[in-house]
Amino acid sequence: MDRPRPSSEAGFTIVEALIAMVVLVFGLVAITNLMIVAASSNSAANLSTAATARASEQLERLKATDFTTLAAAAGGDVDSDAPGYFRDDTTDPLAPNVPLVPIKTRWQISAVTGDNQTLFIHVVSQPTGGFLLSRARADFTTFRSCTNTLGGCPNP
Repeated sequence: MDRPRPSSEAGFTIVEALIAMVVLVFGLVAITNLMIVAASSNSAANLSTAATARASEQLERLKATDFTTLAAAAGGDVDSDAPGYFRDDTTDPLAPNVPLVPIKTRWQISAVTGDNQTLFIHVVSQPTGGFLLSRARADFTTFRSCTNTLGGCPNP
């Protein structure tokens, strides 16, 4: 019995198999890098959302405070922990056994020069740890006015 003679195109050579493996490895490395970047961006987005929620919550608390009480409490610093003007939340009051992302919220209340009826409120929240601090910072400002002098607002 005569066997058919193998042709040169009958299969892969070792060189072709090695080249295919190298191409596959480069593709997998690129996809792995893409996954790492996506995970990092997702973490930054989660921290930014948490910081924004905490800053917004604190700003709403300050806006809901009576104007005269708020004016009497003018002070604070958004760059350092001034007593009475910062929160360092690490647990959820509704679920004390669930740790939160450690986010520090600081605020500053300032009287506007020449206007007794207007306050400037500045609130900053940012995570306290990790390498994404600058990407996850929330910084809000607003003015609070009180013009009803019969209702207890100061005279202009």
